[in-house]
Amino acid sequence: MRIFKYLCKTILRVVFLNLVGLMPLAAQSIAFGIKAGAPITDGFVVNDNASNLTNYTFNTQRYTVGPTFEVGLPYHLTFETDALYKRLRYVSFPFGFDSFRGTTNATSWEFPLLIKRYFNTSLHPYGSAGVSIRSISGARTFFTNDQFQTTEAPLELADKRSTGFTTGGGIDLALRRIHFQPEIRYTRWGQANFSSPNGVLSSNLNSIDVLLGVTFRKE
Repeated sequence: MRIFKYLCKTILRVVFLNLVGLMPLAAQSIAFGIKAGAPITDGFVVNDNASNLTNYTFNTQRYTVGPTFEVGLPYHLTFETDALYKRLRYVSFPFGFDSFRGTTNATSWEFPLLIKRYFNTSLHPYGSAGVSIRSISGARTFFTNDQFQTTEAPLELADKRSTGFTTGGGIDLALRRIHFQPEIRYTRWGQANFSSPNGVLSSNLNSIDVLLGVTFRKE
């Protein structure tokens, strides 16, 4: 875990230093717009083999959306950052039966910091790599049964922040200044935001998203 955090910090430092060094040489091109898509992987994993009364189920929200910004750098490179919004939801059964349950909802914001390399070939493919920062907010658990209802902070919330290594690729389809960029993106998170005390539920450390970016580019 410490090695992974050190690696992410090193990558972030390299990205920052490259931006500082290359920005004065950058071409005057910027792009801004929106990214939307869906996660392929589930947001959580459940250990069915764990022996405990508390059980969990989850329903992955199959959408993500947010603004995107890109600035041109030399050597066919660009720097991209996004703010991607996702909803997280899982249900716990503390006593092992359906009449008493806790429903947890939370908001996830992901902030990838990526260096992209465009290739001047057919369909203009590109690859990207960098780090992502994830922030969890608004996490609340609503407990209910036939007798009472209450809302509490989730016991499973282990860390509101996490960082990870991100890589991906796609193609760039241009219609004048409007660019359409379908891509697939993989993130390996360094730590789980959610982890139940009994080891049954945890955040999925592997994240794969299919995204479509629509941007307006100004040279």
